Amino acid sequence: MEALRGRKYQLIAVAAIAAVVAAGVVGTLADANKLLPERYHQHEKAQQLADLPEADRAAASGTNTDAATFASHLPVVSIDTGGQEIPGELVRDENGKTIEGGDGRAVVTAAPSGEPSITASLVAFDAESQDAVRANRLSDEPEIESSCLLRIRGNSSRAFDKKNYQITFVKSDGTDNDQEFLGMAKSETWTLHGPSLDKTLMRNYLAYGIAGEFMNDYVPDVRYCELFIDGEYQGLYLATETVKVEDGRLDLNPADPKSPTTSYVLGIDLTGSGPLTISDFLRYTLRLSKYMNIEYPNATTLTDEQKAWIEQDVSSFEKALFSYDYDTRDYGYVNYIDVDSFVDSFVWNEFVINDDFAAYSTYLYKDVRGKLTLGPPWDFNNVFDNYRLATPTDKFYLVDRAWYFMLFKDEAFTERVISRYRELRAGALSEEHLNAYIDETTEYLGPVVERNFKVWGYLLDAENVSHAQKVEPDERNPRSFDEAIDQLKSFVTERGAWLDGSIEHLRQYSHESAVKKFNH
Repeated sequence: MEALRGRKYQLIAVAAIAAVVAAGVVGTLADANKLLPERYHQHEKAQQLADLPEADRAAASGTNTDAATFASHLPVVSIDTGGQEIPGELVRDENGKTIEGGDGRAVVTAAPSGEPSITASLVAFDAESQDAVRANRLSDEPEIESSCLLRIRGNSSRAFDKKNYQITFVKSDGTDNDQEFLGMAKSETWTLHGPSLDKTLMRNYLAYGIAGEFMNDYVPDVRYCELFIDGEYQGLYLATETVKVEDGRLDLNPADPKSPTTSYVLGIDLTGSGPLTISDFLRYTLRLSKYMNIEYPNATTLTDEQKAWIEQDVSSFEKALFSYDYDTRDYGYVNYIDVDSFVDSFVWNEFVINDDFAAYSTYLYKDVRGKLTLGPPWDFNNVFDNYRLATPTDKFYLVDRAWYFMLFKDEAFTERVISRYRELRAGALSEEHLNAYIDETTEYLGPVVERNFKVWGYLLDAENVSHAQKVEPDERNPRSFDEAIDQLKSFVTERGAWLDGSIEHLRQYSHESAVKKFNH
């Protein structure tokens, strides 16, 4: 009896310690959130249509898209190509099929010079950046006036009629011309994302905004604007920071070409390999079917020794993760990675069902002084059930992706994910917060939605647009902006409800074999 009583008290003590540890994990994550800089949400902080003087408000309220008389409460960007064709279009054969190169990538058009970009002129109008409250017009004094390199960007989105663009500000001598852009910090390179497949016009805006409220590392800043190219209205666009080290967006120790050890950024790409592709452990064991490329240091500064070191450094983490010692203090994966970044990335991408996550458009980075971090988050055009094929809300999608197959073998990691999900559902990921964010963004955009669909409204007719510009089957495609918003809110409700009742089921993936032989 005494032995049983002693055992009882031992179990109570163990349970108490476990509770303290669990509370410590949650507390640590919560405390980290308090240190985050306040996220700038344009729909909350920027000038509203109602703020404008009466005459400006009237001019900005309609569907007028004529460049000479156009007015908007949003920033306005105008690009002049001088009549040049913007490179980056998909090249197709006589049957309309995309042509692929030897590396498996789709072939795209180049500038007449053979370069991937053309040189164009860009002006941006943002009254708020000039401490003024008025409509933005193309006749105003511009906030920015600069030459830029311009090209079409993206993967599948290159097939859309409404294109995405990359711009790089340059000086007259062709060197970088860092600029503050629409209230965002200085840089030379930006993307202009044109919501096309996304009829809510806000999936990327919503995803970056919410992620920026709780992820403890850098999340790209974004701003809505309206775009003109060669005097023609192009609709609503989202100006987005790119993942950069040189301008300080990622706080990494600069690479030193004299040293083989270096800070680095990696990106998982769709297809094809090249001189910046690494052969990491998951790649050469065929556990990762896509390619991991070095984004920083860039091709002009990366040395052969640094590439070899990066390849080995990533492989060391992956080998530890897929070893029998994966969950040990001395030899396990925790010695190599920022675990919180892998937890947060899973929770957010699983919640929104980002089917591209850990397959494409996924970044990792490491400061030479620190650990490998998953992020920054990137490209959310297809989330919230906007993927080409339906993504039902009642299943887990990412538990077997890349590193997560083994991470969820570890009960400690699984418990951190569950705790973090519960914490975020009481705040940033609550249905109330997400729906309010959607409603407030809708109100902020106001007449811009109608102006956008004045040009692109035909894309709402699923029966008469190309296969590449719609989701399947046809009935999944919304016929109006309001229907698209209803679909988005329904997803938030259904996905949240299913995960609320199922998140603990992640523990089933932690039932390892006794000898760990069959874990891998």
